Amino acid sequence: SAQSIDRSRALGGQREERSERAKMAIARSFRSVTAVMVVVAFVVIGFPVDGVLAQAPGGSSGACFDTLARQIEAKQNLRYFSSALRESSFLPSLRGPGPYVVFAPSDEAFESIRGDDADVLNMELSKLISYHIAGAAAYDRLMEVQKGDSFEVSTLCSSCDDVRVSTLQSGQILVNGDARVEDTLDTCNGLLVVVDAILSPGSGSPAPAPPAQVECSSADPTCCDLPPPEFTCMEQKVWGKCDESWMILGNGNGGDCRDTCGRCGAGE
Repeated sequence: SAQSIDRSRALGGQREERSERAKMAIARSFRSVTAVMVVVAFVVIGFPVDGVLAQAPGGSSGACFDTLARQIEAKQNLRYFSSALRESSFLPSLRGPGPYVVFAPSDEAFESIRGDDADVLNMELSKLISYHIAGAAAYDRLMEVQKGDSFEVSTLCSSCDDVRVSTLQSGQILVNGDARVEDTLDTCNGLLVVVDAILSPGSGSPAPAPPAQVECSSADPTCCDLPPPEFTCMEQKVWGKCDESWMILGNGNGGDCRDTCGRCGAGE
């Protein structure tokens, strides 16, 4: 009858509507699961930038997103250095596998360049920037640095002098004798070292040793560590040399390493 036909059509329409609603729910669920999988892949596995997927320092299989390039581009006080990296085509390398060490001069360092800074002003940009980037050996050495250490690291500039890193007993780190380290940041593909001066590379000839840094007692500023001819005061103390006569007498100047060896106010 006509009524039976109408009921059949109504039931059929309801079934189709329920089917469409079920399909839409399944689709929403699939999209949600897919979105979660993408986020997990982004965070855990890493995401390729410019077609390069950076690896964690040490050549491990873990990938990373928090690269040197990303940190340099994000820092407001490294705008000039970031621009120089792009201009010299080094920035893509700092998105890739490392580890690298990057000595990044701050914007203030660039702004303080004077007209008589011929070594910096006359140098080819790519050579200057390559002198501020070192490889895996430098990364391994800097990650183990201790107070009183002094060492040299090779950079990507093969025709330049090595970069000399020195650490004072106060914890202050100096690069090439006078550039002070303002900040360090360990990224997934290397170490970012922000310095307050542009490093000036030599021609490959031996560089003069930086002036000795004198540490003085906070209680008695007149009682200072006069460094011995070799090694640091802390090394001499660890090796038990403080009480040896040559350390106490020094070169007629009141003795070497007085503060570190605890001779300040001792009435010697």
